Amino acid sequence: MEISSSMVEYLIVLQDALGGHYGELSRPQLRLMMKLRGAAPTVSELAERLNISSPGVTQMIDKLQARGFVTRYSPDKDQRIVRVAITETGRATLKRSELLFAQRVNEVMTLLSVEQRETLENLLKTLFYDSQGKKMTD
Repeated sequence: MEISSSMVEYLIVLQDALGGHYGELSRPQLRLMMKLRGAAPTVSELAERLNISSPGVTQMIDKLQARGFVTRYSPDKDQRIVRVAITETGRATLKRSELLFAQRVNEVMTLLSVEQRETLENLLKTLFYDSQGKKMTD
């Protein structure tokens, strides 16, 4: 079964509804920062996880680094590999931004009944988590 053009439009409208800034971070910056919670990825790994170009990721990292939210480093003095890590300032900023994002999601979801929200949550879980509850995408 092919996805309808209406479904595509609804998903874009949802994406637009959740766009904007959340505290000090834009939604794309928030997405990038969320990917830095675990081990420090390389720029290429971030680009793959975010499904955007390496130059696009580099530009975002430059802006976040200038604000003290992330840092770059080369492990074991290997200059060919550059990893990106979140700073303590970045962690605090991320925490505040996530709360603001959650508030915005809640605002959008108030248009749904409790049953509809539960159905949507179950559908999203089916799309993005395996049967053991492990995230299938990063």
